[in-house]
Amino acid sequence: MKVLMIGLGSIGQRHLRNLTAYLGEEVTFLAYRVRGQQRTFADNMQIREGVSLEEEFSICSFSDLDKALAQKPKIVYVTTVTGQHIPCAIKAVQAGCDVFLEKPVSHDLEGVKELIEIAKEQKRVVFVGFQNRYHPCLKRLKEVVSAKQLGAIISVQSEMGERLTTMHAYENYADTYMARRDQGGGVILNQQIHELDYIQWIFGEPVSVVSFNGKNGTLQIDVEDYCDSIYWVNGQMGSFPIYAHADFFQYPPKRRCKVIFENGWAEADLQAAVFTLGQGDQVTKEEFTGFQRNQMFIDEMKDFLDCVRDRRQTAFTLDEGVVSLKMALAAKKSAKDQRTVMLNEVKL
Repeated sequence: MKVLMIGLGSIGQRHLRNLTAYLGEEVTFLAYRVRGQQRTFADNMQIREGVSLEEEFSICSFSDLDKALAQKPKIVYVTTVTGQHIPCAIKAVQAGCDVFLEKPVSHDLEGVKELIEIAKEQKRVVFVGFQNRYHPCLKRLKEVVSAKQLGAIISVQSEMGERLTTMHAYENYADTYMARRDQGGGVILNQQIHELDYIQWIFGEPVSVVSFNGKNGTLQIDVEDYCDSIYWVNGQMGSFPIYAHADFFQYPPKRRCKVIFENGWAEADLQAAVFTLGQGDQVTKEEFTGFQRNQMFIDEMKDFLDCVRDRRQTAFTLDEGVVSLKMALAAKKSAKDQRTVMLNEVKL
């Protein structure tokens, strides 16, 4: 199987290693690389000095995307900066490739409708990489919510926080795509997007949001570094608010979701890999002590490859990826306009 990697930063290299371990000699790699950075990462995000990525994985690299696609890869992984996701994905689908598209789908809605239409016309698989859906704690939370075993949902609290200054210790945080508006940066699109994805996956698409976000100032970046939003859900799971917080400051990192039900509560702590269920005086904990973060990426890779092999659409569709993008854009619009924004105001 011939695979084209568009972008080979830390996440692209993780996918590269996982594909190699899973497919072995069945896979050959091409790469479209623009920045030409020669950093080779290990799983712990440390740079492996003196190691050539191209040599280690026998990668044939191109500086022209059309020339790379002319080699007729079967699969394309789009792991470049957020602002380049849609143009690269459209070209890949037009070339007849199935696409693994890293989150978020994009930084705005330009070209998204075109990608959806072309993918349907060409009958191509477009898989959006939200690996946290494979986290055992979130899967347990979805089971509890779907079963309605604790009664109606009263409210939801979603929180993520991680220190931007040490997120990529190998480079200046201010130079990363996460810190730059021109590359689709900001804490909402680059970190909280995972929370927005599981919110709509577990609880349904919100109908509105009121949001407060901005720049604390100490990081001196041109994108928001914190966000506090209240999404309102009115669907099959009932009507209730979801409070969603995100920031570029917390250390150690935090990622959790707590749901208050009429007859109890449940909390998924993604960082600690602990799921807690409370009902009356009884509190039970499930500790996933053997959990390895990379397993989520392996599971999503296998799911994607199965979809490609069986010629079926993924359970995590491009349309769902667009919902989380709309949620992010609605939150940004709410903060900018200082008002409640209906999700249906954000149109393709």
